[in-house]
Formats: sequence, structure tokens, C-alpha cells
Amino acid sequence: MEEKFLQEEEPEAEKNSRFLTKADLNRSSLSKSYAQFELAKLKGNRFCAEEKLKSKKAIDKLFNEGKSVSQNGFTLVYLIGPLLSFYPAQAGFTVPKKFFKHAVDRNRIKRITREAYRLNKNLLYEKLTGQKQQMALMFVYKGKELPSQEAATKTVLACLNRIKL
Repeated sequence: MEEKFLQEEEPEAEKNSRFLTKADLNRSSLSKSYAQFELAKLKGNRFCAEEKLKSKKAIDKLFNEGKSVSQNGFTLVYLIGPLLSFYPAQAGFTVPKKFFKHAVDRNRIKRITREAYRLNKNLLYEKLTGQKQQMALMFVYKGKELPSQEAATKTVLACLNRIKL
């Protein structure tokens, strides 16, 4: 009898779940994804896995069709369009090996840039949710020196403000 009870309870638990599954993302419309964004706000100021731009197709499309903004060695490439996520934006970070031969330096720059984006992403999210749009972003650092945290934060904020929505 206990097994039958557990089997009946499982489908209800899945329906009442607060979190989206991959199947839900494929079935959901864009308007439903913005309703689910309130759940994403509960996570706070984190930069979670769903916010990371990982899809090779999306990255190729971003570099082929996207627009760019440059400021103090940082280049921000962006593309407005639907994503398979209920977050308004997905971001990626890269540093070319041409200027920084050591992986330690490249990783440090990416870490600094991710932190600067994490602290300022709410400004971008408010603009995008107000217009019901989604965006893919890629930050590329082409400077020749290691940036400080303060300089990176100011530059990332300036790049985000220069995006034309």
C-alpha cells in the first residue's frame, strides 16, 4: 500500500515544484519565462549556472550577428534575442591568449570581470524585464595590463550603460 501512495504523490510534487526543468523551458513561452524571473530574484546577487553563456551555437551567433561596445580595453559583444533560460541575460567572459600567455593571468581577469558584472547586472535586468527582452553578452578583455577590481567595475558598468536597447 505504501508504494501505491508514493506513486500517486510524485506527479503532484512535480507540478508544485518552484523550479523549471529542461522540459519546461522547451515548452514555456517567453511571457511565462518573465513570470518565472521572480523566482530567479530569490537567489540574490549570485551568478549561477543558468546565467552563464555556454551554448556553442549561441556564442557563434553572438559573434556573427551581435553588436559591440568598447571601453578601456574591454569589448562587450551583445545580441538581443530569445534564450533558453528564464533569466533576462546570459553572459560569458573571455581573455585572448595573445596578450596574456599565462592561464593564471587570464583566469584572474575573468574572475575580476565576472565579479564586476555580478554586482551590476541588476541594472541590466531591470531594463530587459521592462522591455520583455532577453540578451546574450560576451565580455572580451583586450588590454595589455592586469586591470584592478575598481577599474574593471567602472568599465563594465560603463559598457552596460552604453548598450542600446
